[in-house]
Formats: sequence, C-alpha cells, structure tokens
Amino acid sequence: MKIILPYSPWWLLLFAVISVGLALILYYKNPYDILSDLWKKILLINRSIAFFLLFFLLLSPFIEKNKKIIYPPEIITLVDNSQSISIDPLHTSIEPKVMNLINKHSKNIIFDNYSFSDNLSNDLKFSFDGKATNLFDALRLALLHSNEKENIKAILLFTDGINTQNDDIHLLFNQFKVPIYTIALGDTTIHTDLQLTKIQCNDKIPIGSTFPIEVVLNARQAKGKSSKLQIFFDDELLHDEIININYDNFSKIITIQATAKSEGLHSIKATWHQIEEEKNIINNSEIKTIEIIKQKYKIGLLSCVTHPDIGAINRALSSILLNEVMLIRPGKDQLPDDLDVLIIYQLNTNCLSKQIIEQLKSSPTPLWLFIGTQTQIPLATSFVPWLGNLINSSYIESQVKVNEQFPYFQLTDDEITFFENTSSIITLYPRNLVNNKFTTIFYQKIGKATTSNPVMFFYPVNNKNIAVFVGEGIWRWRVNALNNNSNAFDSWVTKTINYLLSTNNDNRFRIIAKSIYQSTEAINIQAELLNQSGELINTPEVQISINSNKGFSGNFFFAKTGNAYTLSLGLLPPATYTYSATVLSPQNALTAKGTFIVEQSDIEMQNLTADHNLLKDIARASGGKFFTFASLDSLDNILLSEQINQTYFTIEKSTSPILQSWIYLLVIIVLLAFEWFIRKYMGGY
Repeated sequence: MKIILPYSPWWLLLFAVISVGLALILYYKNPYDILSDLWKKILLINRSIAFFLLFFLLLSPFIEKNKKIIYPPEIITLVDNSQSISIDPLHTSIEPKVMNLINKHSKNIIFDNYSFSDNLSNDLKFSFDGKATNLFDALRLALLHSNEKENIKAILLFTDGINTQNDDIHLLFNQFKVPIYTIALGDTTIHTDLQLTKIQCNDKIPIGSTFPIEVVLNARQAKGKSSKLQIFFDDELLHDEIININYDNFSKIITIQATAKSEGLHSIKATWHQIEEEKNIINNSEIKTIEIIKQKYKIGLLSCVTHPDIGAINRALSSILLNEVMLIRPGKDQLPDDLDVLIIYQLNTNCLSKQIIEQLKSSPTPLWLFIGTQTQIPLATSFVPWLGNLINSSYIESQVKVNEQFPYFQLTDDEITFFENTSSIITLYPRNLVNNKFTTIFYQKIGKATTSNPVMFFYPVNNKNIAVFVGEGIWRWRVNALNNNSNAFDSWVTKTINYLLSTNNDNRFRIIAKSIYQSTEAINIQAELLNQSGELINTPEVQISINSNKGFSGNFFFAKTGNAYTLSLGLLPPATYTYSATVLSPQNALTAKGTFIVEQSDIEMQNLTADHNLLKDIARASGGKFFTFASLDSLDNILLSEQINQTYFTIEKSTSPILQSWIYLLVIIVLLAFEWFIRKYMGGY
C-alpha cells in the first residue's frame, strides 16, 4: 500500500510549518492555560499532527493497494454427443463415468464443460442424437479459451474421432498451447458395410439439357459379395446394375446421363441394396434434390487489362453448368446487349467510351466492378460515385475480414475461415477515413487490425445492384483454394453472380432463399424491399407464412438488419416447404411466394468406424496423452498432478481517496479527543 499525491510534495512542508505555527499560538500565547510545560509540549505535538492531517486532505491524496487474485486451475471438457457414439454398446456408461470423474476433482479444479455434435452446447449432454460431428469447431473454441486464460491447464476430449463437418483437424495443431488428453469412444472394428457415399450433379440444370449424375460407392469387408444398384429420377428408373465387390476396401463411381425435361424441383434417389452380415443400412440410400430452370445465364467478362485475376474469375464461372461466360476484349469484341451480368475488370478509357458507360448506367444489367492499380477511378465514379473518395489513395497489401452479418447470401464457416486466412491481396487504403453506408461483405484487415475500409460491397441503384471489389490479386485465393481442396473461391464468385442475377428484375420485393437445404443446415432467409426510387428500405414489417407437405405450419416476422430483412428458422425437418411473404404496409402491399426443400442428411451414419489414430495425433502434438475409455481411471493421477493443480494469480491495483478511509478519520478523531480529555482533566477550558 502507498499514498499517491496529485500535487507537489512541497506542499507537505508548508502544511507542516502552518500546523506547528497554529499549535504554538494556541498553547504559548494563552496566559490562562494552567497546563504544565510537559503537557503543553505533548499537546502541542498532538495538535500539530491533527492540523497537519487535516491540511493534508486538501491535497486530495489517494491510497493505492495491491490485491492478489488467485485463480484455481481450470480444465475444458469436450464430449461428443453425435449419433455415431450410440453405436458403441458401452455408450450408456459414458455419462456416469464422465460425471464421476468431474465430481471427484471439482473441489480443486474448475471444469468448463461443452458437448458437441452438429452444434456446440455449453453444458454436457449425453443423448447421442446429433446429426453430424463438428469436432473442428469444438476444438477451435477450446483452443481460443485456452489462449485467452492463463489458468486453463488442459483439455479433456471425449470422442470417437469421426469428424463429419468443417476442416481437417490437423490445421489446428500449430495452435496447441495446453495438453489435450483424448479419451477414445466408439468402435474401431471394421464391419461389413455398403456405403452409397454421395450423389454428385449440379443443383440447377437448364431445361432440355443432358447432364451427368455421378454416384460414389464404397464398401468395406465385403469382398466377393454383389448387390444391385438402382438410380431413380423422381419415380422413373434410370439405371439398374449389379455391382460386384472384388476387394475389401472397394470404391467405384457410376456415371449416367439424364435429361432435364420439366421445370421445377426434382429428386434423384440411388439405392445400393443390403447384403448379408450388413448391420448399418442407413448409408445404403441417398436422395438429392435438383432444380430444373428455364435457361442458362449469359455473363460477360470485360477485361480492360491483362491480369491473372481474369483467368481465376473465368474458371470459377465456367465450372458452373448454368453459366455461359463470354470473355470480351476491348477494341476487338462487341459488348452484347443480352448479357445477364457484366463484370468489368479495372475500368479505363481504353475499355469503354463515355457513351457506352452512360448506356450501361441506364441499363438494368447488373455489374461487378473490380478496382485495381490500373483502374481510372474517376471513370468508375460514373457507376458508383462513392469511389471518388478513393482518388489518390495508396495501394497496400492486406487480408480481408468477413462481415458475418452480411445479409445477401451466406458464407459457410469453412469459407469464412478460408478468406480470413488466405493470401493477402493488393487493396486501396483511403487517405481519409471514409464512411461507407453500403452493405459490405469484406473489410480490409492490415496485420491483426480490422479497419472499416470496404474491400467488397454492394451498391444499389435504380432497379439493379452493383458489386464492387476494391483490390487485385484474387488469383492467389483460387490457387490456395485448389491446393487445400476447397471450393470457397468458386462458391464466393457463384454466390455473388447469383445474387446479382436475382436483383435483375422489376420486382420491388423479393425473398432470397436457397432452393435446397440439408437437414443439418440452419435455414436463413433474407428479404429486400425497394422504394419507388429503387433504394433499399426496411421501414414496414414483413411477415412470412411457411407450410410443408408433412404438416409443418408457421407465421414469422422478419428482423430488420442494415437496410434489409433477415429470418433465422434454425433446423427444419426434411420436407417440401412453400412460403408466402407479405409487406405489411398500405403503400407497399407486395407479396412474394416460393418453394424450398429440406433434404434428409445422414452424414453421421455414413462412417461408423472410430478414428482413434486421429486422437493419438492430437494428444501427441499437444503434449497430452491418449486413453481408451476403459482406462479412464488412469486420468486421476494426471488430474492430481502438480502440473494441473498449480494455481495462477494476478496482482490487481486499486486506488481510493484517503478521505474514504475510516482509519485515517479515526486517527484524527482520537488525536482531538485525547487533547480534549487532557485539557478537561487538567482543569483547562
């Protein structure tokens, strides 16, 4: 503890002189005082101290104290609550053993408990009914907490090691800072199993076209067996074949051709019939829903400069069957009048004349502008006036931060992780802080600092939308995606184009929803309302009525976000859903209707063989240890060890005015009371 003075300590000398002077006047200039010289000296000192303490308060002194805060050791517990755990006959003993372990050591250790499956829960659940296993996100959350808090000593991970969602767990190995003790659940025995792993084809097919359907087959421990494969398009049998399995780890891809005959939603069902000794038949069938639409979309890519970004964009768009991509060279190719979307890469005067720019401004064709080092920004302001704020700005290397509240379309967790950790690109850093009120998906991130500078945003004008990307070098993103076997780049380009296509209409009110959702996927729906000037507004309330062919019915109100609307429905059971949305306003009495399908997803039951090798890798890389569930009692020695039970403390400084100290005031009162008592006792006045 120490005393802090906000003023110069020289004041203390002045107060000491004044205090002694006043005391001298009181005792040596009073002829009626009958006190002896000794008591006069004692009381003079007493009164001098009392005066000094009172004067000292004029300096507003503070008391600074150091407080030692002790944090007990903490352990994060992660328990797998997915369906695959329930296959193990011993799964009923998991809850009592885990709870017994926690209760035994909870006096000395704080346990921060989570259970995980397709979602993460901040408590322990042992229902083992999760439809997927997101081990990656569960472990990432635990690592984030362990990096933030010094008193976390270990992570206990109870799982079978089967990760059915998100990225490869090995990507987290360089973030391990505390030991992870993995407790293996599940069964590693390889049983006879036929797996119809996946049906692969495009989600949207142009009507009248012929398209391929790929069915991926895998079989384990079934050498010498055979089974019939049947593929149906709606109720029509497209393919019927006997598949002979000639080795234990069998894999085969069957490709057939189908014709898109009628518009709308259709189902493709493939069944690989059960064989003897096969116990798990859930993964023998798969259903995929596709949407047959009227036409292909014609997308123009106007390359005003030569840059590898153009090839990356072109390949991303060309990989989608529904797109007809036209590479337009300035001065050589005419700009078609029937484009559904036009991408302009680094606009300059050699690319478009002012006359054509004016035509494009009034045209309903949506645009995607790319701004880079060779862009003439004053020319680009013809489309987006806000870009004038970037004139004379400097180009720097930076990464991007994803706006997770972006309303127009949804990036998956995998895609968000990819974009925030992929290679840096060249972006514009504004000379002045610029306010951008438009809907932004990417912000500029310099080092670890996220700025408010937009890298990609959407600019609404009249009856169309313009996407603006302020940067170059995205070819690196696509290379990284291909190297990591990720579809994040192509998906981002496709979602942007699909959004621009959906705004290319005369409707002032529209619903933005996917045609097909998985049963493990949270359903989010967006809505947009334009006023008479073509500006996005969200003043009136919007209500939506949703019904399914299996009895589901509900009415919901959209939440307002930014200048649009959003609705989170969470998980819905597999069915076909129809919806009707209404703007509750006399001035904007608009409606929008549509259909979407929720498909059954049994990804958790595709593979039931526990992956204990992954758990051994996690334990080894983190400095922890691998345990089987049968040897769980061996954890006791580790949880009782000095390494785990070592406490962590911090020193916290606090200040308070000395006037609030009752001890200080008590000393002054005691001094004055002592003087009063002596004077009365000695017969003074």
